[in-house]
Amino acid sequence: MFVIEDYINGERVGKVVKWSSVDSDLFTRSIVLLFYHVLIPIARTDSAVLIARDDTGVDRFFYIKANMGSGVYNLFNTYNCPVGVSIRLGSGSSPPSRDDYRLESEVYVITNPTVRYDIPEGFVVIEVNVFFTSDVTICEVGLSFRGTVAGATTCGEFLIDRTVFSPCRIIPAYASYRVRYRVQF
Repeated sequence: MFVIEDYINGERVGKVVKWSSVDSDLFTRSIVLLFYHVLIPIARTDSAVLIARDDTGVDRFFYIKANMGSGVYNLFNTYNCPVGVSIRLGSGSSPPSRDDYRLESEVYVITNPTVRYDIPEGFVVIEVNVFFTSDVTICEVGLSFRGTVAGATTCGEFLIDRTVFSPCRIIPAYASYRVRYRVQF
């Protein structure tokens, strides 16, 4: 299940469910861990390592993202580019389409949202909590992935999701506004 929720001052104002899946099993657990390591933001000199048991029963380190030097053209190569996700907020109200590559009218970007996982429940959460100094209208939210593109020295970002709220959210000045993406397997 893919769920987008938003909250104003701790009160949920919306919930959008985009996809359903089967009950939790070994595959689900593995995908949750893999998805978490793909999304967690890391510095360009760090790595994200998934520790998992291989087919001989030995715990192994699987490098999901790593600094592989300037010669490797890999989305997860952190040699020149930090890798992670961003949550984007906007005021555009046109319906989302499968061809969207950015928000219609972006007003704010959070480049290092909180990313966490819960193995027993089988979900990954990507979440931000922001405050604005004046009233802001939010009609659209987006989730994007950033990493190395078109070569080891070129950093880029691509939109994974764009959700449009109806009605739009009017966030009062200094109110807490939280957006939560929850991917449950």
